[in-house]
Amino acid sequence: MTLDARLGGEVAAAVNNNQDKDINRNLPEQTELEEDLRLKSGENGFMPPTPPATPNLQSTAQKRWKILAKVLRKDSEETVSSSSDEFAEEQTASVRRFKSFDLLRQDSFEDHVSLKCLGKTENWYKYRMQLENESEYSVNIHHMERQLTASDLMGFNNTGNICVWPSEEALTALVLSEVASYRGKWILELGGGFTSLAGLMLAKYATPYAVHLTDGNEISVENVRKTVCLNELSCYTKCSVLKWQEKSARSQAEQAKFDFILCADCLFFDEARSALVDTIWYYLAPEGSALIMAPRRGRTLSVFQDECVARGFRVELATRYNETIWQRHLQLKADSALYDEDLHYPLLLRLCKSHS
Repeated sequence: MTLDARLGGEVAAAVNNNQDKDINRNLPEQTELEEDLRLKSGENGFMPPTPPATPNLQSTAQKRWKILAKVLRKDSEETVSSSSDEFAEEQTASVRRFKSFDLLRQDSFEDHVSLKCLGKTENWYKYRMQLENESEYSVNIHHMERQLTASDLMGFNNTGNICVWPSEEALTALVLSEVASYRGKWILELGGGFTSLAGLMLAKYATPYAVHLTDGNEISVENVRKTVCLNELSCYTKCSVLKWQEKSARSQAEQAKFDFILCADCLFFDEARSALVDTIWYYLAPEGSALIMAPRRGRTLSVFQDECVARGFRVELATRYNETIWQRHLQLKADSALYDEDLHYPLLLRLCKSHS
């Protein structure tokens, strides 16, 4: 069964494993840091971040994966839910049929000549997003050939291997609506899954100085590497496995380097939140801004927000951050029984380092 990038579901993003590799696209004038990045190309463990050790299999998150595995085996999109006796009150585990805010269009890729050395043509797609100003943005995305098994899904950091979640869709719409703000900037995406869609779009359209696309799952990162190869990007673009808890693996050259850090729906696993906060602090420039997109999901978002404040961040919470997303949200609330605002509507946290 081939997994579609818009497969329905409500779990959350996280990541796993190691390895590192540079991909250069229109490399700008070399700085000392960029030379260091090139020299380290292909070495393992160059960068850090992404979730921790595998949690107890009885956790709510693992039960969500078990349910999702059942849905995939049945090759259906039916709602699967469990009794309240089995799950925590604020995080009832269910797989929802709500897929997206319908801003992304997925078409078959037509340039078969370009695909001869890049795998099967049927695994490549063009993702399009059209905003209110009628500007259309598109990137070529590779869908993984590997069929995920139930054991794959029961692993800790595998959400990014399954689909583009609504939070990534919303984050992409947000950054594209402000695309000029990223010109000449250093950009890092954490937990980008098998597309790193927001960071990839900026690498193509914003003319940033450099973009680093990361995830903790090596399968996802390898897929992003293939994707980068078939897109005409406007800047130096790097793909890496980042594990948030591996502090010793963090790049000193990139400490406090990034003007923008992007992260979509990476707050679900309790064990990963503190490591994520610390990772953002490590890589964010003194005057930089981190954009965190995630639904409330019970107390998950508020707990993360509290941890950010405790770490020293100045935090701004925005509900109505993009008019297109907001109007779709209101329509879904009124018309769709499948739409749960707590689980599906992403809120925006802007994090900046506080100055004494």
